[in-house]
Amino acid sequence: MVNYFLTAFAIVALMLAALEDVVADVSDCAGCHAEEVRQWSDSQHAAAMAPATPGTVAGNFSDGRFSDSAVRASFQREDDRYVIRVQEGGDTREWQVKYTFGVYPLQQYLIDVGDGRLQAFNIAWDTRAESEGGQRWFRLDEPNQNHPGDAMHWTGVYQNWNNQCADCHSTGLTRNYDAESDSYDTRWQQVSVGCVACHENAGEHARAAREGERGVAPGLELAAMGAWLVSQGKQPPRHEGAESSPHQVPTCGRCHSLRTSLADQGGGQVHDQFSLSRLDQPLYYADGRVREEVFVLGSFEQSRMFQAGVVCSDCHNPHSGKLKAQGNAVCAQCHNAGDFDTPEHHRHPQGSEGAQCVNCHMPESTFMKIDARREHSFTVPRPDISKVSGSPDVCLACHTDKSRDWSIDQVAGWFPELYEQETWHGVQQRPASGILEYLQNTNEPALRRATLLEQQGQWLAREQQALLEQLAGSEDAVIRESVFRVLRHGSADHARKLGEAGLDDVSLAVRIAAFESLTWLGIELDSNDWASALGEYEHFLDMQSDLPSGLVLKARYLLARDFIYKAEKVLEKALDKDQGYAPATILLTDILRSGGRNLEAIDAINRTLMKSPGDASLIHLRGLIHLKLKEYNLALEDLGQASELAPGQWLYGYRYAVALFQLQHLDKAREVTRELLLRFPDNPRLRALMQHL
Repeated sequence: MVNYFLTAFAIVALMLAALEDVVADVSDCAGCHAEEVRQWSDSQHAAAMAPATPGTVAGNFSDGRFSDSAVRASFQREDDRYVIRVQEGGDTREWQVKYTFGVYPLQQYLIDVGDGRLQAFNIAWDTRAESEGGQRWFRLDEPNQNHPGDAMHWTGVYQNWNNQCADCHSTGLTRNYDAESDSYDTRWQQVSVGCVACHENAGEHARAAREGERGVAPGLELAAMGAWLVSQGKQPPRHEGAESSPHQVPTCGRCHSLRTSLADQGGGQVHDQFSLSRLDQPLYYADGRVREEVFVLGSFEQSRMFQAGVVCSDCHNPHSGKLKAQGNAVCAQCHNAGDFDTPEHHRHPQGSEGAQCVNCHMPESTFMKIDARREHSFTVPRPDISKVSGSPDVCLACHTDKSRDWSIDQVAGWFPELYEQETWHGVQQRPASGILEYLQNTNEPALRRATLLEQQGQWLAREQQALLEQLAGSEDAVIRESVFRVLRHGSADHARKLGEAGLDDVSLAVRIAAFESLTWLGIELDSNDWASALGEYEHFLDMQSDLPSGLVLKARYLLARDFIYKAEKVLEKALDKDQGYAPATILLTDILRSGGRNLEAIDAINRTLMKSPGDASLIHLRGLIHLKLKEYNLALEDLGQASELAPGQWLYGYRYAVALFQLQHLDKAREVTRELLLRFPDNPRLRALMQHL
């Protein structure tokens, strides 16, 4: 019988024993790096994924049970098999667990459903101690939220291990997705996260050591170098000595981030093989705080610490994954405790929860029901900005009986000068001149500048071509990538002028962005760089075509090349994978409408709305089609509803007001326009419309 009352650390220790049979490079490295291997063996990296065995399975498979209003599941061990029996939707199925996935604070189980697919079962085992609420089966989604056949059901496309999780939980992984058969032949070098995951040439390095060769490095230099001198008064911490490796943060970040894979191969770096997600809603709040499960890198790259040259291993042991010190001591490595770890600074009783640096500067968000993760932007609490941006108020995480206004007043009383400092939220509200100033300021975080570039992309591409040319030469790949994305909003001549440089960039992310923009503008260059980028882009599309979002990109590519029928079929395939995926329906309706097939377009929208009810973009689009068909009552109903559902989209409200005006509903048109002007007082199109009413 499996002992399912194991602690997390005991589980990891048992997992190592199981992994030693399948991990070749552990023994290779242990001869010279015994201490590092020992530390790794106790880490969550070592237990990221493993074959289901008595030494790796943490959950209660001794007749364990879970039930709610939608599903009943039993968990049993039969000889060397771990079996889950599921009753759901009137059907009963039996599934065999193939792999464990993760270890703490929860463990999921991967099931082979055929065609090379592994799916993450939605009922997980809480590996925390019983005293902390653990040692139980619990459901990751809500009862009756996702049903068999839905894209978010555990058997659906978004719970698929191959495309969602695999390349971060295993080493040297290639997905090997075949678009024609819609199947996988996914392979890895090591089932969990081992030495080669970070030290990409570790195998060759170990071979050379065995054979007495010298000078064969284990890959990119990743070490933290030099030392940090502790802050003194108003003088911040200073780094002395050699700079730390610029490769460490993107190496860690390629897994500890929300990003898009651009090539199907093991290893790679963020901003090269991976494109980092920007700071857009709903992934982030408007003030840059984490909202969805975006992990760490996008948060850390906003921080002053990242700007100053702090790397992950300044705080974390890279082999054990543990902090290098406990409590406030980890911060006091650089920030003088005499200045900061005092009631005069943190305004809480010494030693209390409120006195812990992380509780104010690294607030927690909980994902997967029980997994609390800290933000890494290290921002100063700004309850005033939290209120206007809708992000969680740090103070209210503890002071649950208080209000946002109480927090604002309290912090203002302690640090009145704090509210005079501009925040990322404020930067995004700047006038045009301020936007341009920020984009050119190399002292500001590159990820924020790249995000701002794309947010303001349409007018920048039209009116600030010289600025884009300047930023196309940035040292930061994330900015160059965003520049070439923005070019698609401008003229073909300008894109052609810059495009060749983008196709020759050292970063794959930039080359793909440049090729995509040129293609969408109908440009094709006659050069070796173009031919090379075309191959890279088509490989990217093939790899991503296991997801609805990738199929939409593929359809856009086909449309740009006038393969309209093929594009329509690709979009239908995307909607087979996710019937509620609005971007696929929007592009499909463009094809249908261009062919005069407006009724088919409405049918397509209605089918998608059955899975994604209340999607403002679809309802707005349906309203425009009803207008074209002169079905005015239906059109006004849809346009009005879309405007209410998405009050932040001024264009929805504007088009609703214009339709009211054209149909002689003048009083209602004036009312809608006045309300819009309260939210968007400087919008020239709204002001012009008001003058006609």
